[in-house]
Amino acid sequence: MRRFTFFAIAVLLVSACGQRYPDHSVIVNSEDALVQTVAGTVCGYIEDGIYTFKGIDYAKAKRFEAPEDPDPWEGVQTALYYGNQCHQAPRLTWQDDCEAFLYQWDDGVQSDDCLNLNVWTKGINDGGKRPVMVWLHGGGYAMGASSELPFYDGTNLAKKDVVLVSINHRLNFLGYLDLSDFGDKYKYSGVAGVMDMVKALEWVHKNIAAFGGDPDNVTIFGQSGGGGKVNILLGAPSAKGLFHRGIIESGSMTSLMNQETARAMGRAVVAKLGLDEKTIDRIQTIPYSELLAAATEAVVEQNPRNTFYRLYGAGMWCSPVLDGEVIPYPLNDERVAEISAGLPTIIGCNFSENGMLRSVYNNAEMRRKLDGTSYLYVFAKPSPHMDGTFHTNHCTEMPFVFNNIWLGRFMVGCDKSAYKLADFMSDVWVSFAKDGVPDVKGFKWEAYDPDTKPMVVFNDKTTTVHEGDAFFEDMASYKAETWVYRRR
Repeated sequence: MRRFTFFAIAVLLVSACGQRYPDHSVIVNSEDALVQTVAGTVCGYIEDGIYTFKGIDYAKAKRFEAPEDPDPWEGVQTALYYGNQCHQAPRLTWQDDCEAFLYQWDDGVQSDDCLNLNVWTKGINDGGKRPVMVWLHGGGYAMGASSELPFYDGTNLAKKDVVLVSINHRLNFLGYLDLSDFGDKYKYSGVAGVMDMVKALEWVHKNIAAFGGDPDNVTIFGQSGGGGKVNILLGAPSAKGLFHRGIIESGSMTSLMNQETARAMGRAVVAKLGLDEKTIDRIQTIPYSELLAAATEAVVEQNPRNTFYRLYGAGMWCSPVLDGEVIPYPLNDERVAEISAGLPTIIGCNFSENGMLRSVYNNAEMRRKLDGTSYLYVFAKPSPHMDGTFHTNHCTEMPFVFNNIWLGRFMVGCDKSAYKLADFMSDVWVSFAKDGVPDVKGFKWEAYDPDTKPMVVFNDKTTTVHEGDAFFEDMASYKAETWVYRRR
């Protein structure tokens, strides 16, 4: 009798475990996840049938200089965990308990050596021609990383048969401090971060076929500052042909840094460091903390009333420089058509970001004049957290785009309706990545028209609205609220 009871309990336990962890597996060995890149062989791992590679070097660079191809290596390099992030200012928002709960950041290991990327794919070495999606993280041009937020994980998008790539690159003063007054060595310092992104796209073009991807079918997509990066790459001649469509989420940023202003800031930072033309090369080896302190002092002196720089770091002053070469024209210049004419885009923002709506329309109009089709959206499903006060704040669409509701549960909740919308939105994004048409069964997205201004509204019931619809009055009148227990 006791044997029977023990056996019955064992069966129940096995059954329960089987229900709790269905089909979950992780394989890390010396055979099953090997890929030969141009530089050498990498070894990743397989999780739930998805081949995963993290922290692969796509380039190398000396501080403030242009990136170069990575050094080749003999043997096998492991690619099992995220690589270094770019140095950046301390994240003061950690001091906000509510903000930290919602975002769950990972600030990782920070370094000058940060030119690495991650790949998720269903198949390797299989001749697959899967669409490739390259993720450009947010954080303005100052902060962030490919592993910064938990829902950046590419597993669930890869399960929809795309190859997902996410990248790290140089940011803030390391990516955009213009030191070109100090010699040819620093000629590209004001656009180093842009050159890094192009270098990553070159790596994708040369290597992604071995990861089951199609180098001739690449979509770049990003949120906030990442959306701005998409716009910049649409205007960068060196990126021409390396991608074929773009998605801009809450990031219709099209302004660039004037080179005269950028050079003046470069001179000011160098002076704060006590350097000159003869000693300038020391700037490549001084601790980042010293560089940041000097740059912060220079920026705040010139912008004494800007509390934004004090809260998020003076690196938020930085943006790519209109240098006339890497970025030859303003992004709304008709000559950008020589670079990216005809490339389709998805452009949108969130319901509570009503101030961005005009920028979304302007961005779409800019692309239309460059012969590009655009599809516009507003993400309108509010988060239930903190009595609904977080609503559709900045970033809330991303767990849905990545189909990562569980990994984004602290931001957007995890009820059935969230999973359903995430499955649908990610299907739409993947459809666009496949052929530039964001249509799925039962859903057809109306392209931007300047006369009717169609806009898809993603919510539990996804609809299309047009200019003059009452929806826009509701969006314009939305007022953000602060949770009763949130520290002010």
